[in-house]
Amino acid sequence: MNITKNIAQYTKAKAINLSAMARATGIPYTALYASLGDKNRDRPLSVDEAFLVCKFLGEKVEDFVEEKEVV
Repeated sequence: MNITKNIAQYTKAKAINLSAMARATGIPYTALYASLGDKNRDRPLSVDEAFLVCKFLGEKVEDFVEEKEVV
């Protein structure tokens, strides 16, 4: 699995609000939704976006290399 898909699964499981994430990270909502919210799109996060999203989540990008178990 790739990092974007793992982050998407994590954000869905934790019910992370993508609008709040967009405001906090400066990443446009449409880009976040295309990467993390819409399972029919296959838009990978850029490296910069992945780091911003992980900082917002309080996680490390490395944690999403393998599928992350949601607690």
